[in-house]
Amino acid sequence: MKIDSAAGEFSFDLEKLDLREDGIVLTGKMGVWEAETTMTDADLRRIVGMVLRKPGAWGYLFGLLFSVRRDVARGGGQ
Repeated sequence: MKIDSAAGEFSFDLEKLDLREDGIVLTGKMGVWEAETTMTDADLRRIVGMVLRKPGAWGYLFGLLFSVRRDVARGGGQ
């Protein structure tokens, strides 16, 4: 993932996903710093709603799904 902010542009290398009482926690590194973000139920509903209302996102998601299925069928998804 890429993070653009006033402090600059950083890559966010996702290392772990945990489910906790307060939401989905993504842990990784942003640049050289350890980083963690928590996505609440409300955040997840908002993201899903944004995706469902954006027709271009549907095409993007279907394209990802079918390319992954092709890679797995070829033995590249292992």
